[in-house]
Amino acid sequence: MSPRYHYPPDLARYVREHWPEGRTLALSEELLREALSIAFHASLTSEEARPTRFRLLLMSPDALPERGAPNEGVLRLVFDRTRAATADELRQLAPSAPFETSLIGLAPVEGKLRIWGLAHSGPAWLAPTWGGRSVVPNWTYDPIVHVTGPGHVAVRCAGKLIGALEQGALVDALMDVFDSEWLPAMFDQEREEVRREHAAHQARAPIPTDAAPSLVGLVGQHMLRRVIQLVLGARHGGLILIADSIPGAPFAGLAGLSLKYRFDQTEPAHRYRTLLLQMLDRLASGSTNPSVDWSDFAGDTSLDLEKLENAVFEMSRVITGLAAIDGAVVLDKGFSLLGFGAEVSSEIPAPARVWRALDPEGADREVNAVEDVGTRHRAAYRFVRQHPRGLAIVISHDGGVSFVANRDGEVVSWLQSVSR
Repeated sequence: MSPRYHYPPDLARYVREHWPEGRTLALSEELLREALSIAFHASLTSEEARPTRFRLLLMSPDALPERGAPNEGVLRLVFDRTRAATADELRQLAPSAPFETSLIGLAPVEGKLRIWGLAHSGPAWLAPTWGGRSVVPNWTYDPIVHVTGPGHVAVRCAGKLIGALEQGALVDALMDVFDSEWLPAMFDQEREEVRREHAAHQARAPIPTDAAPSLVGLVGQHMLRRVIQLVLGARHGGLILIADSIPGAPFAGLAGLSLKYRFDQTEPAHRYRTLLLQMLDRLASGSTNPSVDWSDFAGDTSLDLEKLENAVFEMSRVITGLAAIDGAVVLDKGFSLLGFGAEVSSEIPAPARVWRALDPEGADREVNAVEDVGTRHRAAYRFVRQHPRGLAIVISHDGGVSFVANRDGEVVSWLQSVSR
């Protein structure tokens, strides 16, 4: 039986039926359907070979405060006259309204949808995706439409996903591999090594304070989230390969990989580990509890911790820069930098089949044709086939993000949703 594909009218109907109780959806179903259809068709266009990505704010500019401020509300910039709401107009405007910081305003004027201007929100809304401790501001309950790639359209209310079109499917929850159990389990050994080293530091403290495993894991997770978003923003794509950590022999576990640029394994290549331990020590020094966790991290407003957090995020920027050239960036599971410009040997046979996961744990899967993907994906498949304890993250220039891992001898790929 052929799968049923869904389109903007289906999404519009779903959004109206599932709009949060107690909140008014001002747009009629007809106008919502029209707005989503325009957004959908704009998603299929490109500007100078770059996919069209943008956020649409479906509300009148009169409902926004004139003195609004970015990262708290928005800076409202109204055109002197409204413009036609067409896919081509959105395509042309999208580069002037970067997805991460601005929105294109759309509202009814005399019963017809018109583009009224731009709203600059700043990047604070991205905190859950980019990582970090920032509180996410909410300044509207009107619909915001996210267009992140061809046919990828999501509708949100106050940051909460209401419904989305993903590859022709109508979904109400987007795939977030970071919510799985298998992904953090891959890094169990490295987390415990960090905690042991932290405990050794704390043994000399008047009140020794442990670090919760979840805190160690979340800091690393947020660093990776930031890498993914920065590479997506740069529009060049990239391949991140994460290999097993082998003490004393960092390159021993890279069979089948040719590293064009290899880093000296001195402290700067291990800077993430240094910063993480400094962060844990800083949190422990300000606590009398037996353990510190994410709530301690989120609630600490000290300048020292903010500097350390910013330094961790700068490591994300370093990795993003390395991903800009051909080849893969290679890290170990402690996020030490091993090298970049890496090629996965073509002599490693491709897996006979690859599974596409339909849920974060990969329990529900379907066969994915190996020949239907690009060179980065094929390299990722070969890598995890050769290195079953490794992880590959494929970031496509068109906005797609895939996690690839070896699960029980099978190569499995997860399409990570980026419609935040």
